[in-house]
Amino acid sequence: MFDLSNHVAVITGAGSGIGKGTALAFAHCGAKVVAIDINGDAVAQTVDEITRRNGQAAAIQADVGSEASIDNAFKQVEQQAPRIDSLLNVAGIELYKDYLDVTDAEWDRQIAVNLKSVFLCARRAIPIMKRHGGGSIINTSSVQALATTGRITAYAAAKGGIISMSRDLARDFAKDGIRINTICPGCINTPMMDRAFDSPEARDRAVAELNEGIPLGRLGEPRDFAHLAMFLASSLSSYITGQAIVLDGGLMCRLPLT
Repeated sequence: MFDLSNHVAVITGAGSGIGKGTALAFAHCGAKVVAIDINGDAVAQTVDEITRRNGQAAAIQADVGSEASIDNAFKQVEQQAPRIDSLLNVAGIELYKDYLDVTDAEWDRQIAVNLKSVFLCARRAIPIMKRHGGGSIINTSSVQALATTGRITAYAAAKGGIISMSRDLARDFAKDGIRINTICPGCINTPMMDRAFDSPEARDRAVAELNEGIPLGRLGEPRDFAHLAMFLASSLSSYITGQAIVLDGGLMCRLPLT
């Protein structure tokens, strides 16, 4: 087990799915977690689970698609913790829709939540990390940034932007002891995935088909993301920065006809 004692982790999207699983895992390994989510009740439940297991956590309700909300959130972060050892930008939203039907408002919201939030949260965390000798920023992209399923243009564009931005920031802030990496998940078993289907039966059929196309034979779980994130947050990855690491069970290794 990773020892993250005395480690402060700020995690967005911590109310459900990958973000919640990562918050629980970091806290289990001793980190103090500052959990951020747009759903105040959900993030409070995450923190309640952590504290009931004798972990340390604080909840902040914020919409990462709003700069004013992010500003307020990081003011609260600084009240809750003396420093930030790792920032995990996990919050995100999907939009499956025909390209010609995507509205300006839908495009803007995808970019705000999925891409601009990473820029804004990192901009607030980096000065804090610099004052305390460094840190690790872990951003969440997607395999959709590398090879898409189609009908997901705005999401794919935002997730592709995260990879490029992270690489540039990694170069700029390496001298300050700040490492910046990106995780690109594939098919992860989360409520976001559930919402893509009209019924449990449709979901079960889709999952069975997905499992056939994944060499490891299963969907990813939030814990799979959390384990990689803990490695990237720890000193064990001290020589890794500027990387986009695919976490997909081998999905992108497989050609359609093989």
